[in-house]
This record gives sequence, structure tokens and C-alpha cells, in this order.
Amino acid sequence: MFVRLADRLTTAGFDVVRFTYRGHGDSDGESAGVTIGGELLDFEAAFEHTVTEFDGPYFVVAKSFGAVSTCLSLDRYAEDIAGVALWNPVLDIEGTFLDPSVEWGRHHFTGERLETLYADGALPLDEEFSMGRVLYEELHRYAPGERFVESTVPALVVHGTADEIVPYDDTRRVARRKGAAFHTIEDADHGFVRPGERPADEDREQDRRTVEWLTARTSD
Repeated sequence: MFVRLADRLTTAGFDVVRFTYRGHGDSDGESAGVTIGGELLDFEAAFEHTVTEFDGPYFVVAKSFGAVSTCLSLDRYAEDIAGVALWNPVLDIEGTFLDPSVEWGRHHFTGERLETLYADGALPLDEEFSMGRVLYEELHRYAPGERFVESTVPALVVHGTADEIVPYDDTRRVARRKGAAFHTIEDADHGFVRPGERPADEDREQDRRTVEWLTARTSD
């Protein structure tokens, strides 16, 4: 998904830096050791590398839980970030994890599954990622949506109505409070796939809308 977006952005004239947080992808660390504090440090390292290597203006594109560290970093980098584009972002931690309103969250973070998290110290969410107890406890202390609303950094939010992980209505509510540009993709799931589509289909709607928005911001 992000390789394709990077290709489209470079074609449009942008320099692009992609990175994976610790405990994800090819980065070091175990997923059960992932913390919000650690991801804030990763964001800092990636952003400061980008500022050192490339001329601005600077934009951030983040998806899902990546929106947490992005939003929590907006105060620090408000003078440097010209805009953020958030895809299916976790802006309301309570609605996604603590008092979940969609089936994915209710399955993982209530009842016996939540007891497993505290008993074992980690909770497998899929074949690749397990949430550790420290990360779950951190969720009670951070409010990325509030930081997002309070920030003066311009924002685009793109969300699919059939997102089975991050509640669409929660994201739309927070985005409206901020006055962010909000783009709905009907019937798209958390991976922006619609029924009958393949994840690798070309000319994806979220790519087009993001490139258009970022390009327009460079000429403002």
C-alpha cells in the first residue's frame, strides 16, 4: 500500500521517506514490546532524518495506529509540518480499544481475551502482531484525538465506511471537530478494499485523494 503511494508521490514531484516502527516489518524488536512512547521516538527519528536530508515543506501520511504517534507529535513539530494525511486513523482510543464499538475490538479487548492479556502479558491480534500489557495500559493515558483537534496543522482524513477495526463514525466525529478535510470511501474496509476488489488494484481512491490534497497544499 505505501510502496504504491510512494511511487505516486515521487511521480508527482515529492521526496518520500518510508519507515516501519519498532516491532513492525523489518525493524528490530518484538511486537509485544511495542509502546506508544517507543513509537514517539521512532517518529522523531524518522522526521528529523527527513528534515536533515530534504527541503520542505514537510507532510506526514499515517495509517491506523500510526496516527497516534503522529497526532501526539503535532505540538512539537507544528512549525515544521505543513499538513498530515491520515488513513483510517485511530483518533478515538476509547472507541477502538477501551470501550470498543465494533466487533473486532469487542472480540479482542473484552472478557476472556482481555484476561489473557493480563495473565500472559501479551495478546495476539493476528499472526504477526501481539499487543503487550504495557501498550494496553498506555492507551488509558493518551488522547491523540484531542491533540489532533487542538493542532493548527492542516489535515486530510480518509476513512472507509466498512472499516472493521477503527470505527468510521468515531473518526468522522473527531475530524469534524477539527475542521479537517474528510473523505469517505464507501464500503471500504481497514485495508481500503471493497467487495470484489483486489488489494493490489491500481488507481486506488485513497492514493488519488491524498496526492491531490498534498499537491494542493504545496501551492497554498
